[in-house]
Amino acid sequence: MRIRTFTIRPPRNPLLRALALLAGAVITAVLVTLGLLVGAMVIAGATVALLVRRWFGRKPARESDPSIIEGEFTVVSPRRANLPHAD
Repeated sequence: MRIRTFTIRPPRNPLLRALALLAGAVITAVLVTLGLLVGAMVIAGATVALLVRRWFGRKPARESDPSIIEGEFTVVSPRRANLPHAD
């Protein structure tokens, strides 16, 4: 038997065909319901996590030291700088 010609055929008996259709519908409904429940649990968990973070808050920001300058710097060699000499 080749894979290309493999098909699942419903039973010929009308009662068995109806039962197979009903079983497929029940399985589909169960999977959709479980998916919705899992999705709702994930959303509820994320909401609880965000609320807990908000309730407990974060540590207050440290006061910055005014002697520290923040920024991006590049080290330039003295030969290429072409700056005047320091007195």
